Amino acid sequence: MRSGTLIQLCAGRYYQGSGVLSHLGEDAALLGTRVWILADRQVWPKVEQAVTSVLTEHGITWQVHLFSGGCCPANYRAAAEAGRAFGADAVIGVGGGRALDAAKIAADLMEVRVITVPTSAATCAASAWLAVEYTDQGAFVGNYWSRYPPFAVVADLDILVRDCPPRYNIIGFVDAMAKYPEISYNILHSGQWEQNTFSHSARLLARSTYDLLLSSGGAVYEALEQGREDPMTEDCICAALQLTGLISAMACGGKQAAISHSLYSYFCTCRPEIRSRFLHGELVGASLVYQLAVNGAPRTEQEALDRFLRRFELPACLEELGLADTPEEQNSLFAFLAEHMPIADPRELERLRTQATLLFHGLK
Repeated sequence: MRSGTLIQLCAGRYYQGSGVLSHLGEDAALLGTRVWILADRQVWPKVEQAVTSVLTEHGITWQVHLFSGGCCPANYRAAAEAGRAFGADAVIGVGGGRALDAAKIAADLMEVRVITVPTSAATCAASAWLAVEYTDQGAFVGNYWSRYPPFAVVADLDILVRDCPPRYNIIGFVDAMAKYPEISYNILHSGQWEQNTFSHSARLLARSTYDLLLSSGGAVYEALEQGREDPMTEDCICAALQLTGLISAMACGGKQAAISHSLYSYFCTCRPEIRSRFLHGELVGASLVYQLAVNGAPRTEQEALDRFLRRFELPACLEELGLADTPEEQNSLFAFLAEHMPIADPRELERLRTQATLLFHGLK
């Protein structure tokens, strides 16, 4: 790494297991006595009693700001303004990726620390230093780097295993799996990666996470359907929540994203009607087989990922998202990639386009 480079590491405290929500009060008390809770409106009723009771037990005064929509200025600024008026010493974010990212930005604007309580294993936002920001209309803006990473992550399996639809967790696994092929692509083609111990370690850890989730996802899904936790389920949840956040840190955030996450930004910006019908991991996963192919991965690897996606009836190509393969759509899509991906060689975009049939229609 270059001298003077800032390395964004992950949360210093990570709790995972049944009943670990009890640590929430202890950690909040380390930060102060007044806590501003930014919570997803849909999931808050499920966890309200558990969260507020443990805060009360530790002498914490709290108020709740209910969240809906995206991580956008209208949401995080309103939360920050209300939190400052309350005199909060800390923020607790409760929910999925959008709520947790909004909580991280709100805490940064308030100049306080944030604790995250994920309600599914569908996001590394709980642990990642960065937050992904969108406009109030839902278009992709970019990565927001706060002053500090989350102070703590509290991943209670009573919530993640027994009170979250199993499909949501599997979709989150797919998003976590994207790190390996995307980081691999960027190391080869983006021109923005130095070959150093951080990029090398990020790729190795991303590959390990990819292999774990690919091989164990089916068994974990069955365990989740039964509300059962076992060592493999715990490993996969940790990989999706914490290890993927660590990978993001070592990949310096934006340098983890390549084609698949860039296409997600395309959907947000240019095809909001598609974005509104699918979850983040579904949109990212729809181009992952293509991502492997343009990386030069063997056909057997592409087929294994395709089988994984289809086992859970997840989109495996753009056609299955409802995106038509027309010259106009291709022109728009690849022009967006050219603008938003730091491709070192201009000829690379043409190489990507030669496999557009796979991108739109999948393996045949």
